[in-house]
Amino acid sequence: MMIKIQVMQVPSILLEDDWELLLSMVATERRAGAARYVHQADAYRSVLGEALARVTLADQIGGQAKKISFIRNAYGKPFLNEHAEHPFNLSHSGDWVVMISGGHGLVGIDVEQTNPIDLQIADRFFAPQEHRYLISQPADMQVETFYRLWTLKESYIKAVGKGLSIPLDSFAILPNDQGDWHCEQDEAYRFHSERLDDGHMLAACSVGTALPTEYDVVTVQDVLQAIRK
Repeated sequence: MMIKIQVMQVPSILLEDDWELLLSMVATERRAGAARYVHQADAYRSVLGEALARVTLADQIGGQAKKISFIRNAYGKPFLNEHAEHPFNLSHSGDWVVMISGGHGLVGIDVEQTNPIDLQIADRFFAPQEHRYLISQPADMQVETFYRLWTLKESYIKAVGKGLSIPLDSFAILPNDQGDWHCEQDEAYRFHSERLDDGHMLAACSVGTALPTEYDVVTVQDVLQAIRK
């Protein structure tokens, strides 16, 4: 199976009936967590992420979206309970929920809202060669480069599935002579990085299967329609 990357924009407001339907689809813990969020946008992102995963994975492996069951490893990475070999990963930030699925090996994805940031954080968390690459960029490109590197590193950590037990400065993801992103410490991985829009950066990685050059745009209505089938 080829790898699929999906992106879904989070609406500012959901109709009450649609929200209740989405809540009915997700795990009890997710519903309880959504009720505790101070900001409704955080609840939307959390629930929409699981709903997208359920309808996508049900379509790929068969079965009903509501009956999909998830487990997590010791580091918190989710897997399908009865199809742990079927790779997928989720991320959400700002206005977007993103998902990667399919392929024949580990996959990871990350999206980040590109807010202004103190670039000194790179000195603490990036590998030395990444920090040198960052500060070598033109001043007006350094924030974008920071988020490009950050999301690439996060996508790798999420694919490996060992969380921050892997120190962020223990590996470096940099462009090679052809301009392709790669990790010298783990050459098996392939990477993709792009701006999702003016305010968000997306990165994905995989091992064993090529990454797609384009992503699929999914709407909340697409997810609701799949649930109502």
